[in-house]
Amino acid sequence: MKKSTRCDRILIVDDNQAIHEDIKKVLLQPQVSSELDSLFADIIGQPYFEKENTKEQGELIIDSAFQGEEAVALVRQARLDRRPYAVAYVDMRMPPGIDGLNTLKRLQQEDHQLQFVVITAYADYSWQEISSAMLSADKLLILKKPFEAIEIRQSANALLEKWHLTLEHRQAMSALVMQRNMLEEHVREQTAELRHTNELLTKEIKERRRAEEKIRQHRDSLEKQIELRSAEIMQQNRFLNTVINALPHPFAVIDAASHRILAANRAAGSRAAGRNHLRTCYQFMHGLSRPCHEQSLQCPLQAVLKQGKPLIIEQVLNGPDGDKQVLEIHACPVIERDGKITRVIEYCIDITQRKKMEQELIRSRKMEAVSTMAGGIAHDFNNLLMAITGNVELALLKIHPEHSVQPFLKNAASSAEEAKNLAHKFLLFSHFAPPARRPVALTELTAAAIRAVLEESNSTAEIELPSNLWLLLADPGQIELVLRELFKNAAEAMAPTGGAVRISAENICLPAKKTCTCSKGRYVRIAVSDTGCGIKKENLLKIFDPYFSSKTRGTVKGMGLGLTIAAFIVSQHEGHLEAEAGLEGKGATIHLDIPAAEA
Repeated sequence: MKKSTRCDRILIVDDNQAIHEDIKKVLLQPQVSSELDSLFADIIGQPYFEKENTKEQGELIIDSAFQGEEAVALVRQARLDRRPYAVAYVDMRMPPGIDGLNTLKRLQQEDHQLQFVVITAYADYSWQEISSAMLSADKLLILKKPFEAIEIRQSANALLEKWHLTLEHRQAMSALVMQRNMLEEHVREQTAELRHTNELLTKEIKERRRAEEKIRQHRDSLEKQIELRSAEIMQQNRFLNTVINALPHPFAVIDAASHRILAANRAAGSRAAGRNHLRTCYQFMHGLSRPCHEQSLQCPLQAVLKQGKPLIIEQVLNGPDGDKQVLEIHACPVIERDGKITRVIEYCIDITQRKKMEQELIRSRKMEAVSTMAGGIAHDFNNLLMAITGNVELALLKIHPEHSVQPFLKNAASSAEEAKNLAHKFLLFSHFAPPARRPVALTELTAAAIRAVLEESNSTAEIELPSNLWLLLADPGQIELVLRELFKNAAEAMAPTGGAVRISAENICLPAKKTCTCSKGRYVRIAVSDTGCGIKKENLLKIFDPYFSSKTRGTVKGMGLGLTIAAFIVSQHEGHLEAEAGLEGKGATIHLDIPAAEA
């Protein structure tokens, strides 16, 4: 065999020592042809072994790795030593380390020219999974165990030859690129010489002065155009500033890198309450000492930078007066020509009142649905109660007054009477007639409600009604029922020790619509307060729901529809009803806004 300077390196990656020995024996010591060799000889006309020996061969080096990590290290070192492997035989199963598929991925990352032969006896991975893991599917062959010697020799020879051809192709391409660069450099040099010659000829043109005059005239024209354009830009800037400052909501342009405010309108300055607009957005817009995301708030700027598109984010913050404020923040990226986001525009809308109105609308619709259901239940419930109470009364008449069942029947009759009252409330709740509204004094309704509720309880009433209080435009019977339910609820909250129920009122004018039912106009604001157990903030809206109560449940406390009916009546009067928790969790106040009669 003719000696060659060519050196081929092959890496075997398998956890089975016998596989390494078999492959080395096949590649380093060719044996007598097997059945496949004979088949090859029948097709080609000569034994494969003889054909193989006729080719020019060089030095063949075969290394072994028994785990994937060891193979990765060998390939990396070979590449650093400029003696890379040409072919790697990789087994699919190599416990306990990384499997063959992950080893293929890692080896490709180390040497993307490496050719692979996958050796496997089991279908751990499909052909699609294996080929999808390859950067180039043409660098992969698969051998199923057990394999023939000719398969090993044929795959090795084919992939080694392919590896060398690829290497020669790359070298040829490098030479072509170098040749092209040399030609381009030569063209540039020739072009530079021609340009220089042209410049010398241009200097000798007799009409140089005429050309210079034209240039001067053109320059003057450009200067005039620049002046006009500058004036237009200034006018546009003034117009934009006027438009931005006319916006009723805070508007700001923010630097994406530093969070610093670059520009802001008057509304943003008003919200900032004197804070320097050259500070950061979280300081200027929201009055925070740290960025939003560090205080468990979603940062509009960071969200826009991450998603690269306009977003709408809701934030709950403390307003200038200390109350909770819900802001709808519209954030829009400013994208440069290179695709980088350098600035973000934020436009903030206070939606606190809108959120309250949405909650009230939901509650109103829920009340309508419950009232419809309550009416149907009350009718059927009344029919059953009539039979129960009638039979109990007949039983009381039939038995002796001193009979042992007399107390039980009386208790049943009493409970049936309470059930009739409850059914009456259901019917009242579901079939409220439209209020017959007329001017009425609050003092009259208050006195009647106190006599009906508080005189028989251990609670007292504190009345603070000014003499100049406007008359209510209301249905007297329905508003008295509202006051009775509120007084009853306050007395129950202070049971069993009792306390003072305070009622106060004042004249107010609402400038604009603040709820689903209230519109602009004159109102009487009524407040009913107690010193009872209080209401948790999360339950302030729920207390008007049917049968919701935070008090102890029993036959009397926390089992009625009082506050639900009160809220429904106030809504029918185009008024507003809301609860307020007391300080330190003690006591509560119910506020009513009832339309006032015309002066």
